[in-house]
Formats: sequence, structure tokens, C-alpha cells
Amino acid sequence: MHRLSPSLLTAALLLTANSVFAQLAPGVRGVAPRAPEKMVIDGNLSEFQQAFCTPINYFHPDQKNRPAQFFYLWDDEAFYAGLRTLDEKPANPAPDGQLWLGDGGEWYFDTRRGPSFRSTRWTNDGSLHCYWVGLTGTEVAPRFCLRPGYLNAIPKLGIEVGARRTAHGMEVEFKLPWKNFPNFAARQNEVIGLDAELCYSDGGSRVDRFFAYGSPLSVQQPASLARVQLVDQLRREDWVACGPVLMPMRCDTAWGQAEKARAHGMIALPPNHAKLVGKIVFRLTDLDGTILGNFPATHQVIQQEGSFVRATANWPIDLAPPGGHHVTAIVHDPEGRVLTRVAPRLVSTSVQQGY
Repeated sequence: MHRLSPSLLTAALLLTANSVFAQLAPGVRGVAPRAPEKMVIDGNLSEFQQAFCTPINYFHPDQKNRPAQFFYLWDDEAFYAGLRTLDEKPANPAPDGQLWLGDGGEWYFDTRRGPSFRSTRWTNDGSLHCYWVGLTGTEVAPRFCLRPGYLNAIPKLGIEVGARRTAHGMEVEFKLPWKNFPNFAARQNEVIGLDAELCYSDGGSRVDRFFAYGSPLSVQQPASLARVQLVDQLRREDWVACGPVLMPMRCDTAWGQAEKARAHGMIALPPNHAKLVGKIVFRLTDLDGTILGNFPATHQVIQQEGSFVRATANWPIDLAPPGGHHVTAIVHDPEGRVLTRVAPRLVSTSVQQGY
């Protein structure tokens, strides 16, 4: 055997260390990058430019009142969340202890370790179900509350909520300090449980809801929450696991069409990492896996402010009848390499269960 020189040995060890470091933990579906220094909770989401983002509701027919973006960051002091909405009638008339009845974020969080992590029971020792909103009535006056029945989940130390109106909706920030979870040590590569829900009121009480990771099952049990890893930054290799929430997709058939019937595929583009995305192709396969066709997607701007953009493609329904095919969105980087693959979410997430 040949001996490695000290320099080659060091390089080999670094390569091994970096290879290990590059791996997300098993089952991780999202990440939270490290926050910039001196986070200010004022409703201005400028600090979230490099945050991980989960676009939601980009496919709802009401494009002026449903699309939104959740953002995620962390540092040694706290976990930070941001929310940007498109909303022509922002309001939360709910009383202080029932904030879920109006516009705002409903938040699910689990820092427990061991068998309790993502268990079927909410507890007061490291798991948290809470609500943070930017409005009191129609006025910008941020509020926070805990879920009834779990009012002792955390001591509410240092929690901050900031908000501001935009030309087309709202921006809200949420700071959740780690000192509220004394049994959890926040450090790079730790995994927490998380789900983010947006409630819509259209000016009154809640009429709709949507979950970034799970479904209304998250209300009942933390087992529904996603594994989210604390990282230094979102890397290219993370897109394989995180693509389905970075770029959620949906397939449907419009109820009114001037041409012969076609089905449509739609996929959201993450607002702060769209430059990493190149060509997007919707691939149709039959139930045995045979490729039926590849259909390139074109971009559609929902709203320029906030970078609300989706990509769409369409194909004849005779090529792939409902129930007789699969659709996969294949996302490439600008150099043409596959960045991630995404399938439709087979879960109900709104007020009523069903399609």
C-alpha cells in the first residue's frame, strides 16, 4: 500500500467530512438556513432573501387572495418565520384567544427528543401549537396566542410578531426564541418537527386554510409534522429532498376551454431561489412506467411584487385519461442537470376533506 502524503491525507479527510456534512438526515423534507445578523422583527421581510420558502396556494382560482409564501430561518437565539400574502381584504376580527378565526399563521412546532418527537400527542414539554397574526380587525396590530388546552406549552419568553401592509397583501414576521424550549439545544443539523398553516378570512371569519407541509391532521397529532433540519444554507444537493415543498405542483382540467380538452400541470417557483431553476418538464407515464410524453412548462407571473410566479404546461386528455397515468415535474438547473422531481400532493389541506 502507498502512504498518502500529509496534504493528500488532509484533502481526503476534508472530502469525507464534507460528504458526511452534505447529507440531510433521513426523512427531512425542508430546511431552515442560518439567519443574517441583527434580525429586526418589523414586518419587513428583507432579511429573508436567502431563507427557505414554501409557496402555497399558487393554484387557487382566486389569484389575488390565496397565494402566499412561508419563510424559515434560525440562529443561536431563535427560530424565525416570515409570511407574505396576496390579499385584497386582510382582516382578523377574532378575539385574542381565538386568532385562528381570521387571517394569520397557525404554527406547529416540535423540539422534543427521543420517542416523544413527532408522537401522536401534543404536550407541554417541547411541542407547540400556536398562532401569530399581523392584524387586530383591519388594523396592523400583531398578536400571538397559544392553543387552548395547551396554554402552558411555553413561557412565551421574548416572542415577537411584526407586520406591515403591502400593495397587494401583508407581510408578517415571527420570532420564537429557543429559551422557550429548555430541553432543546439549537445547533446546526438538528432536526425539528414543523408545519405551517395559513388561515384566510376574506375580511371576516375564517373561510379557508392551507398547510405548507402536512394537513389538518397536524392539529390532532405532531406525527403529521415534517422533519425540518437546521442548516447553514440551502444547497443544491438539498433540492432532491426539499423540492416537493420548495416547488409544489398540481394537475387539473379547466372547466371551460375553447380548444379540444386538455389537462394542465402547474408548479410554483420559490421566490428567492428561482435563479437556480432552469427548464421544467412535466413527464407523463402510464401505470407501468412507460413515458407517454414530455411537456415543457412556461412561466406565468401571478404578482410581480413578492415574486409570485408559477410555471404551467398542458397536454391532450386523450393522451392520459384521469386515473390512468402519473405526472412528474422534472426540474432542471440552468446547466440542464436535474435539480429535483416533484409529484402532485395526494392530501386534502383545506376546510373540507376531498378533491
